[in-house]
Order: sequence, then structure tokens, then C-alpha cells
Amino acid sequence: MIRDGIHIMPSGFRISIGANIVLMGLVALLLWRNQPVAPSPVSSATKVAPAFSEAPKAEAVAHEPPKSTGAKLTQSAIAELEQAGISRDILVNVLLEDLNRRSTNRVLELQKKFAPRLVPDREMRELSRQSVADQARELKEALGEEGYRAWDKEQTLHALNRARVPGDELPMTAEEGEQAYRLQKEFDDKNRELQMMMEDGVADHADAGTLQAQAQQVLDRELEKLLGPQRFNELRGNTDPATEIYRTYGELNPTPSQAKAALQAEQDFRNREAALTQRVNENPGDAATISAELKALRDAQDENLRQIFGAAAYDNIKRQNDPTFKALQQYAEAWQLKGQEVQSVYESLRTFQDEAARTRSAAEMREAAGQRVNWREINSAIEQAQQQTEVGLQNLIGGERLQRLKQNGMFSIR
Repeated sequence: MIRDGIHIMPSGFRISIGANIVLMGLVALLLWRNQPVAPSPVSSATKVAPAFSEAPKAEAVAHEPPKSTGAKLTQSAIAELEQAGISRDILVNVLLEDLNRRSTNRVLELQKKFAPRLVPDREMRELSRQSVADQARELKEALGEEGYRAWDKEQTLHALNRARVPGDELPMTAEEGEQAYRLQKEFDDKNRELQMMMEDGVADHADAGTLQAQAQQVLDRELEKLLGPQRFNELRGNTDPATEIYRTYGELNPTPSQAKAALQAEQDFRNREAALTQRVNENPGDAATISAELKALRDAQDENLRQIFGAAAYDNIKRQNDPTFKALQQYAEAWQLKGQEVQSVYESLRTFQDEAARTRSAAEMREAAGQRVNWREINSAIEQAQQQTEVGLQNLIGGERLQRLKQNGMFSIR
């Protein structure tokens, strides 16, 4: 089940770290009973690494480096494990985690091979493409063609709804869902092909960008034809601004004058953001400066809205509307968070998420302006910020509760 942007199991399956270990021991007994034993960690209730053939100690789960047994999930193993009561979602994530680990190991091998130089871009591109191909091939082997298509369809339609509030995907009939899946897959395939052409130097950014924009227009036109204008706008998150104000701040019972002022504040923010984008297009500048300006824009908007609704009322409604805070409140008992801990954890997570989002947005703006962006450095900076946040949270709530937050995607950039 996906709720508020995180993977959550139904209440009957919300289980402790210890129960997760027992579950993974069962997976191992059924799947790897004839394989050489090689321990690996449990990383998530819904994102799980290949498991032990014997139940490990909790300390080993937390600290042992990942190792691959070389065993693979097959269709027969999937069927056997599902009969044992283990959901397909967990089993798919076992495979995905193993694929991610193998890909990471290949990156490390390349880094050792070319050290002290950086790994050439062509090598990284080839590795990335091979990883994508391996994922599709091994999922098909594990799920079968029909099972893989069903999984891929679910993932594709979920991504199609990315502009909507997590957990509130646009309802579609079976036929609409099938057509939307086909349209989105055609666009994704075309977009991937254009991206590869740019990476290989066959097409430049200008030509490929034009073709990508045309493909997006075709997709939007066909989706609007399929769903109708109103539902298409809902899918894209293009609701009427005035309606969105009342939807967002409805619990504050805004007066007409407050709603009008809030609408103007939102428009002012968009205008300033557009002006910053235009300036970056003309003079890209450096990432730190752009990130700082994005923060200043957001801070100014927050201050305007505090003046309209009152500081306490605005801060409270903003927090209540935040998927991170809602998840922390909803699962506080399951995650053993008490009293002020929820607020303290939220503030730490929100600070990290905001910083990471600004870092990424600044890089995207520079890249859109034609400036080369080293995404490995960007991702490394975000990873370092996350590690610092994890250290602070471990001091606050301890390692086991921190692990529960990580397992449930609470560090995702929203």
C-alpha cells in the first residue's frame, strides 16, 4: 500500500524489526535453502535485500556490508513464497534491492579501475543502460511476461499521477488505465531514445529538446482526449488557482479578502521564480547562489502568507498539509515516536528535504540553461546532507527508530 508517498503495509502486516528478520529468514529458507549461505542486511519492510538462510542478530542487520548470494527469484520461487504469505511487493523489492547493490558494486569496481581519475562518462552511461536492461530482464524472469507488464503498468500509472497528492491518484476505468499506460510508455520510450542520442552526441540539446517537447505535446493531447479537459487538468495538477487556495487553506475559513491576498502572494512567488529562471537562462551563475535565491523566494512567500492568515495559523496549516508530517503523525505509534519527538523529527526531515530540493532545483535550472551539471557531485552533496541529518536523528531517537523512518521512505525528497 502506498500512502502519503511512502510504502506502508496494511495494519495487520505492520511488523517490528525483529519480525522483519523472521520474515526474511523464511524467504531464505524457501528460496536459498540449497544455496551457499551469505548474509546481507534487511534494509526495509518494503524494500528488502536478499536474506539470511538463518535468522541473523539485529546488530548484524544494522552493520554488516551487503553481499550477494548469486541466487535469483524465479517464477516458481515467487509462487512458493506467495503461498507462504509473503506479498509480491516485498519479493519484487528483494530483487530490486539486489539489482541496486550489484549496480553499486559495479560502480565501485569502475572507480577502482580508473582511480585516481574519474570514471569516463561513456563507462557510466554504459553501466546505467545495462542496469536498466538487467532490471527489465530479471523482473520478467521472476514475474513472467504478464506479471512484469502488470507491475510495470502499476509503476507507470503511479508516475503519471506524480503531480497529484500522494495516495490520491486519478480514478480511471480499466480501459482508460490501459490506454493511459500505452500512451505514457510510448512517450517514455521516445524520451529515452532522445536522451541516448544526446548522450552519444548524435543529437544536440537543442534538436533533442525540440523533439522531446513535441512528444510531450502529443502525450498531453492524447491524454486530454482520453480523460477530458477537467480530469486531464486534475492529472497534471492544473487546478484553478482560486479553487486551489480554498482547498489548501479551507480549514482556516479564509475570508474573500484573505483568499484574494493569498492568491496574489502565490502569483507573486511564481512571477519571481519565473524571473529567476529567465535570469539563469541568460547568466547561469553558480549553484550555491541560485539555491540561496530560491530559499529567499520561498521564505518571502511564507512571510506574506503569515501576515495574511496569522503566523501561528499559517505555520500550523502548512505543517498539517505536509505529507511528511502527516505520515509521522499517522504512524507515530508504530514508529514509537512520542510527544515532542514527532515535531522534532519533522523539523529535521523538513530541513533536509527543503535543502535537497533546492539543491536539485538549482542544478536543473542551470542544466536547462545549457550549463553542464555534475550530477554525481549534486547527488553526493545531497547524500552528505542526509547523513548529517541521520546523525542528528540517531542522537535524538536512537538507531532502531531511525531505521524505521528510513525503511518507510521518510528521507524522500518531496
